[in-house]
Amino acid sequence: MIVGSELACTITIATSTTVSAAVDLGRKYETMLVLIPTITSSTLACYGATTLAGTYYPLGNAVVISATTGGYLDIWNIGGVQFIKIVCGTAQEANRTFTVWGVRS
Repeated sequence: MIVGSELACTITIATSTTVSAAVDLGRKYETMLVLIPTITSSTLACYGATTLAGTYYPLGNAVVISATTGGYLDIWNIGGVQFIKIVCGTAQEANRTFTVWGVRS
């Protein structure tokens, strides 16, 4: 596994919301490392699109995880997309900033 040489991307889900802004990973990746901060207990999912301003679709049930409070690092299969959003199932009680790195084999 090779972590992308690009700088890590940060993705924020704002207070009282469930969806991050769209992020460009810099190229297409099959998987990504996700540093999940301490969050309000929630499910998390990754959505992807073919362009930054495109329509975002869930990347499959394999990416949906149930997160509890307490940060940790996880690996998500994102199926070769470049443009992503992170979606929480529950509105967050404060700004939550995730860090992601694209990974290729």
